[in-house]
Amino acid sequence: MSQNTIFNCTSRGMARLSVILLLQSLAFSLLAQNTNSVGINTGNSPVDPSAIMEVKADTPGSSTKKGFLPPRVELKNQRDKRTVPITVGTEAKAMLVYNTKDTYDFVWKHVYADNYYYWLGDRWERMVYTPLVYEAVIPREFYVEGKTKQEFTTQQLNPPHSHGKVNGIDLPLKFTEEPVLNRGNIFTKLDNENFRVNVTGTYDVSAFVHYNPFATKIVEKPVPSEPEVTYHKRAFLNLKIQRQASRAAVWEDLVVVRAAWGFDAGGFLKTATINAVAVRLSSGDKIRLVIQSPYKNSSQGYGIEKPYTGTDADHPVARGFRALLLDFNL
Repeated sequence: MSQNTIFNCTSRGMARLSVILLLQSLAFSLLAQNTNSVGINTGNSPVDPSAIMEVKADTPGSSTKKGFLPPRVELKNQRDKRTVPITVGTEAKAMLVYNTKDTYDFVWKHVYADNYYYWLGDRWERMVYTPLVYEAVIPREFYVEGKTKQEFTTQQLNPPHSHGKVNGIDLPLKFTEEPVLNRGNIFTKLDNENFRVNVTGTYDVSAFVHYNPFATKIVEKPVPSEPEVTYHKRAFLNLKIQRQASRAAVWEDLVVVRAAWGFDAGGFLKTATINAVAVRLSSGDKIRLVIQSPYKNSSQGYGIEKPYTGTDADHPVARGFRALLLDFNL
């Protein structure tokens, strides 16, 4: 082999080696530049220098777009450290998950399905977006009122003398009309007497009923020269908001008031009122409004006219029930 041949072979080998070393150098250089950045579906485009990771919806040259799917979990409450284990001694702040299940916990706070939560170091915080702001600004309220006359028997509200229980039977009030308000669908009207709670939370509940008990009449003539005066001997009434817990069979008293107007009251329509009271209700609970005679017996005798709840010129609504959801799930 001639010297020229040896020289040409050596030159070609050195050239290939030089190209390989150059490519390696460029590769290491690019790798060094992108060590702290990751690009997904970015192709040959450089990752934005301000981002540690950049994700594009489609591969360059492709028309198929894809979204980012975060971890989906079922959190137990806002302090849950087991579903997503939080290592002791670390905070893992800003860790992001998507919660898939409603879980109610009045101690460690509720978490709600179909919402993003991020770890704040000691609790899962719900990410707030526009619909939640509307939810907080516009109160979720339920209100229903009844205008039809509802009569009862004297045995129910003005019982004769007996040795029965102190309080009479529960008499559910009827609401034949549809709800006036039901923002956020927090309640469902099941029938004319019962309502179902749809959203677990703390509520302000209130109610009223206009009624005429038609108790025993007393006719007196206190002044001989004046006309006779007619009284109703007594007119007490229990008004109650009752709850039947989900899958329970017994109705329990949630709030109870007693309206009283006595000997000198005339036979006009009266009002028993439950002022706003905060109560905890769970999804699936049933609610109803009832009245009740507070008498063990009526030693005064009892009326012959039927007691009723209804309207008159001064009272356009006979009865009403209102519930306002206080916690806005933010």
